[in-house]
Amino acid sequence: MARALLGHLPTAADFHLIDENARLKSRIRDLETELAEQRAAAESEKLLHELHSITSSESALA
Repeated sequence: MARALLGHLPTAADFHLIDENARLKSRIRDLETELAEQRAAAESEKLLHELHSITSSESALA
């Protein structure tokens, strides 16, 4: 029975995995934030380009 109980005690490797898991989750959050910022910047650039092309075509018509 003692062997069964010892199998359920956390080991140093378990704590290492817990720390690594937390570090990776944090990195994922950082990358998701960066991706959202990049997408917002790309959308902003696209809208700015579209607005510029609209105003340029209106200037040509005037």
